[in-house]
Amino acid sequence: MRRLFAPGRGAARTRSLIGLAAGVVVLVGIHGVLGRYEVAVFTSVLLYVVLASAWNLIGGVAGQFSLASSALVGVGSYAVVLSLRHLGVPVAVGLAFAVVAGALVAAVLGLILFRLRGFYFTIGTLGAALAAMTWMTTWQLTGGTSGVSAPLALIPDSRTLYLWAVAAAAITIATAILVIDSGLGLRLKAVRDGEDIADGLGISPFRTKMVAMLLSGALTGLGGGLFALQKASVEPFSAFGLDWSITIIVMAIVGGLGTVWGPVLGAVVIYYGVTVQLQSLPAVSALLSGVILVAVIRFLPDGLLGSATRLVRWKATRRSAESRRA
Repeated sequence: MRRLFAPGRGAARTRSLIGLAAGVVVLVGIHGVLGRYEVAVFTSVLLYVVLASAWNLIGGVAGQFSLASSALVGVGSYAVVLSLRHLGVPVAVGLAFAVVAGALVAAVLGLILFRLRGFYFTIGTLGAALAAMTWMTTWQLTGGTSGVSAPLALIPDSRTLYLWAVAAAAITIATAILVIDSGLGLRLKAVRDGEDIADGLGISPFRTKMVAMLLSGALTGLGGGLFALQKASVEPFSAFGLDWSITIIVMAIVGGLGTVWGPVLGAVVIYYGVTVQLQSLPAVSALLSGVILVAVIRFLPDGLLGSATRLVRWKATRRSAESRRA
């Protein structure tokens, strides 16, 4: 394990983990004073943080532009609901099933699709997502097109679900910190920048991408499972809808690909700043999200976080230069 994640930028990693711990303390501390509506909104924001950060591992850090997130969300959703409904397991066990299911499906997709590169890989993941949705509509165990509902007696209340979302977001962000600021992160970025060159340097592109795919799949399954608990039911067209993949990717790009905190910022901006504020105008919300995405790609290619970081560094460098001249 130490060899997998080391060496890395120890100081940056430590600061990020301390910041994450402080954020968790704040989020846990305020949950008792939030109203029911705020709890529901914060829970959704945190779960989008999970999904966007999970996709960023494979799409942003490893550079594999996957559209399979919708399939992984759906698998995690069904894993939780079916395990609660048919096995009567506790929520924690149901979420563990979601994590395992997400990782297994991600592993299968990786084994099949990592033979492809670039555009062909993306199309392959799209086909896999559509195939998964179609298959779920024909399987009697999953309720066909009608879906299934979870037993209400086993569904946690909204405040407990909020704490689950805080824990899931903390685990996902911690994973991103440990991966991105590590030797594994360097190998992923090397593969992203050029698989043939990375292979020539002794880095196995296939094994490196598989690690990212497994981590991303497991965390996406976790997020999907928690979203299913929030709805207390699941049906194939919403659980496997491509809007999951599109929304998650937009969040990661807007915030900043390949960074720890970029997808977090993107999830807050797109979901809370746009979707929640314009929930009575869904068409306007979708349009504004698209405008923000285009503007970021055109004018802020490093995302909101990356551009803000560069601006701060530029101002600091300018002040330092002015002080030396004075």
